Amino acid sequence: MKKKLLFANKHSFTKEMFESLNGLDVEVIYLDGSEQESYNMDFSDIDAVVCFKFFDFNDISKFKSLKFIHTTSTGIDQMPLKYIDENGIILKNCPGVHSAPISEYVIGAVLSIYKKFDKLKKQQEKHIWECDWNLHEMINRRVCILGTGSIGSHCAKRFRAFDTVVAGVDPYPKNDGSFSEVYKMDKMLDEIAKADIVVNCIPLFENTYHLIDKKCFDVMKDDAVFINVTRGGVVDFEALIETLESGRLMGAAADVFEQEPLPEDSRFWDVERLIITPHNSFAGEGNAERIFGCIYNDLKEWLETEKLLH
Repeated sequence: MKKKLLFANKHSFTKEMFESLNGLDVEVIYLDGSEQESYNMDFSDIDAVVCFKFFDFNDISKFKSLKFIHTTSTGIDQMPLKYIDENGIILKNCPGVHSAPISEYVIGAVLSIYKKFDKLKKQQEKHIWECDWNLHEMINRRVCILGTGSIGSHCAKRFRAFDTVVAGVDPYPKNDGSFSEVYKMDKMLDEIAKADIVVNCIPLFENTYHLIDKKCFDVMKDDAVFINVTRGGVVDFEALIETLESGRLMGAAADVFEQEPLPEDSRFWDVERLIITPHNSFAGEGNAERIFGCIYNDLKEWLETEKLLH
């Protein structure tokens, strides 16, 4: 009997991608609406689910036959991890699929701050021709990247193309040749203090909540740049805002926040020298192909394993 797969998140996948699932021994059921709504359906015979935030809106306990979940994201913090673990459900994610666009966002954010694009754009709007001689270069800067996984590694490669020294800090540091140096977490404050540019790529877990706090911002150079692209909860934003409002840091960019969407009345919107983007750094035209390829390969492997076991 074919396994039943609920495809809850259609992302921006093409017709051809979905047709490729016909070659697998699986019956695919597609949701007609958004995955971010509650469905009054019988899910008891569903064996596998592809989704992102589907279980924020639908009770996973209704999936009595569930054995396999594939999220379309790299992060898994939006999943009911306790239930998944207690029920022996296989959970797969899409590691590395957003690393290229996120790393390009990081470089773009730093260049925007260093080259004062915001100020120059405002001058353009007012038709003002006025040179600013106080722009900054990336060459010979020291970069500290928190997190040496796929995103951190992609960032490191791009920074090193600008002739920077790139230090990676991670609970389990690894170096695929992208970093100049790597360190364990006990060196985090030392490396942050030495850096001209600090980039957070550490995922959100219980032990990383507000990892980057007042102590970290206090040791940063007065003209350092800080970029956050993983999850908002890793950073104590009140401490970041306090630092910026005190006149310290050349600038910062945040693509993620603890509360999303960021409320219209949040004071963060109006903080000087802070670039805010709406959790958009992952976007890129190659994402759909990378994500679907990851889902297809993991699904195929799981189906083949299930066939051997039964």
